[in-house]
Amino acid sequence: MRGKTWNTVGSSARIEYEVKKSVFIADVAPVATGQEATDFLRRIKKEFPDARHHVYAYRVGDETLEQRYSDDGEPSGTAGMPVLDVLLHQELDNVICVVTRYFGGILLGTGGLTRAYSTAASMGIEAAGPCKMAVLELFHVGLDYSVSEKFQYAAKKNGFSLGDIIYEATPVIPVYCPKDEKEKLITLVNDITAGRGSITHIGSSATRISE
Repeated sequence: MRGKTWNTVGSSARIEYEVKKSVFIADVAPVATGQEATDFLRRIKKEFPDARHHVYAYRVGDETLEQRYSDDGEPSGTAGMPVLDVLLHQELDNVICVVTRYFGGILLGTGGLTRAYSTAASMGIEAAGPCKMAVLELFHVGLDYSVSEKFQYAAKKNGFSLGDIIYEATPVIPVYCPKDEKEKLITLVNDITAGRGSITHIGSSATRISE
């Protein structure tokens, strides 16, 4: 499992950017593996089969980082690397950016190409919503209705993230907890419920923790 936190994007997004009649379409998406990145690139190429270039860059991986980029026929160093540089500058992982270009008939020069691809990538990432993720443990906390609000307030105050309440005979509150704060959560549940609450470990998952 990867480190405690990492930066990525919260959703897929698309923007269009025009420079001297050339149209640049940036598609950005969160991906977890190189295969997901390749599949995403394939879908974009299929959607825009008549485009001149499909430039891309991606960074994925947990323990081992896989990082790739392609100029796709543009002059070397003017396209793929500028897109990758945007990902590196924002320290984004598990993300792909594909910039599709429809050539407008006017040459942009190497500097113009670099600026255009960088700008399109930056706009796409902004639209996709950069965010911070973490691998958190999910626990279901069962307690009486009488202490439900008190527990939710205390849990949030202690930095835990809560899911939507599951209404059963007694409410069950999903709580996302860093692995090293499990004992802190158990103590909080016992203190507020006087030892009558229950806590069940459901599993771990990548969870969005901030914009």
